[in-house]
Amino acid sequence: MLARVRAARIAWPLIDQGVASLGNFLFTIALARTLPPQEYGAFALLFGILMILYTVMASVLFYPMSVLADPADRGRIGELMSVSFILLVGLCVPAGLVLAVTAFLIGRPDLIAALLVYFFVWQVQEAFRRYLFVELRFGAAVPGEIVSYMGQILIALWLALRGDLTLETALYAMTVTSAAAAVLQGIQVGFSLRRHAMTRIRAVALDFWRLGGWALANNLCAALRVQFLFWFLAALSGAALPALLQAGFNIVNLLNPLMIGLGNVILQVSSRAHAGGKAEAWRATHPLALSGMPIVIVFLAAIVAFPHEVLGLIYGAHSPYVDIATPVRLLAIAALAAFVTDIVCAYFHGVSQAKQALIVNAAGAVATIPIAIPLIIGFGLNGACIALCLANAVRLVVLHLLFTRMIAADTADASSGRVRDQAVPARSADDPGEAMPAPEPIPVGDDRDTGDFSRATALGR
Repeated sequence: MLARVRAARIAWPLIDQGVASLGNFLFTIALARTLPPQEYGAFALLFGILMILYTVMASVLFYPMSVLADPADRGRIGELMSVSFILLVGLCVPAGLVLAVTAFLIGRPDLIAALLVYFFVWQVQEAFRRYLFVELRFGAAVPGEIVSYMGQILIALWLALRGDLTLETALYAMTVTSAAAAVLQGIQVGFSLRRHAMTRIRAVALDFWRLGGWALANNLCAALRVQFLFWFLAALSGAALPALLQAGFNIVNLLNPLMIGLGNVILQVSSRAHAGGKAEAWRATHPLALSGMPIVIVFLAAIVAFPHEVLGLIYGAHSPYVDIATPVRLLAIAALAAFVTDIVCAYFHGVSQAKQALIVNAAGAVATIPIAIPLIIGFGLNGACIALCLANAVRLVVLHLLFTRMIAADTADASSGRVRDQAVPARSADDPGEAMPAPEPIPVGDDRDTGDFSRATALGR
């Protein structure tokens, strides 16, 4: 019986993730097949910023709340929900300013109202979804996800058939479905602000920052590595080249559900095995890491071997995106390096080595700028994809150095009988009554990412 309960708790988040991934993919493809490249490029640039802002919210609000909340303590959960909601509303103000400036920079001030409304409604819906997760009601979140992600597809297709699908109407379509999902999930949570929440804001905010600061730095490094490519391409050539880059990312990002699901399982397994040391945790983890490689290799090999056929199938035979075979091949190579790196980074988080994962992602982010600038100037879109391959190679090298050093040190400690470091106990999502090491969030925790292979996502929510 306990095994069945645990299986359900694992299955429902994966189903929730699958709905989000499928909805994201279909929606971005619908836009790519309908909008002209210049318009689709503006979409890619704007949503890249939206995803960075979401990363901030998830890192400093949603993740710390999930760590601090005890499913058995209803009063504490209510307090954390109320305070996090107040903080979310407050953070939406500077986020709105960032979105307004971004819209001006790309010459689309007409989208400011739609962007602001969408981002606020989306964050409210995301908060209610996370509140359900905090209560371990993973299955209850799925209907709202279906309303949000599948609903936007239906509206987008209806608008496309009418000839009314534009970037602005797409934003309002997502706003409508997010609002509907927010109402549903808000009712499910039974959310209401606690009277004393205002008096607890400072204390809770400090706890949130203490837990979420490293996660924020890590996730921003992962996001900015890719966003620099989009924005530098746009600065040199306008929004059309970012559209082509996003079209390529859409293909390789089909791996995201596997990456996210496998990464989260590895985090849990390595956390539980950490009591026996980091080397023991890796022995428990690496069979899982290897289990995903055949799928990844076959999928990416098919893209490398048949890029024209894959692009034609997804975007249509006469789409401007069918001619990006070389960039897609390069992105497939980058995806393989990213997959290996992010899997091991998930292990780092599981054994309480978030700083190691941050070093890996920071190295990739720092390397991207000097590598990408001359390559993009000289080779355009191909140069951007080559730069990503090289930046991911830098991450892989740094990862190898840190990993081998850490395992060697752990083995030496075990031989000398030293006491291993232990993480602070936290509640497991699989078993709220069982203590486990408290990991930092990994960059693959959700499918609402920045266009990279490492956090989540085809561009989308």
